[in-house]
Amino acid sequence: MKKWMIGMAAGLLLIAGCGNGEEEEQNTAVPEIVDAKIIIPEMVESNEETPLQVRLTQGGEPVNDANEVVFELWNDVNGGESDMIPAVRKGDGVYQINMMFEEDGVYSLQTHVTARDMHVMPKKQFTVGEVTEEQLEKANENIQNQESNHMEGEHDDQGDHEH
Repeated sequence: MKKWMIGMAAGLLLIAGCGNGEEEEQNTAVPEIVDAKIIIPEMVESNEETPLQVRLTQGGEPVNDANEVVFELWNDVNGGESDMIPAVRKGDGVYQINMMFEEDGVYSLQTHVTARDMHVMPKKQFTVGEVTEEQLEKANENIQNQESNHMEGEHDDQGDHEH
């Protein structure tokens, strides 16, 4: 009888030990990354309202519950400060702002997305209106300066970065 009880107790411990390992393995699984795809119309003209969007997905499914989606825009030709604009959820994982650009040029859009305990910041460059060769050269020069400043860790007094 004692052997049977000891065998039963050992069996229960073995089963309990196996169950805990499986549960722990499930809890440590890494969630899929939130994917953010910036969508900008092919032609953007100055002084016309233009929708700028980002589509959020995770595992191929739309993310409609983002904690925060902010669009950061700056003119690559002029350099200088950027504008931070909170986006509006449109549905099906799409978040949008409507923007009117006052001048032609080369611009960058970086979205700051916080969703499902992740932060992603995709960036896309685009042109507004007619851009001269001189503007393109100036934009490329500013982008190179910006990248070297980021690598050196330069920031302004508020911890933000300049473009």
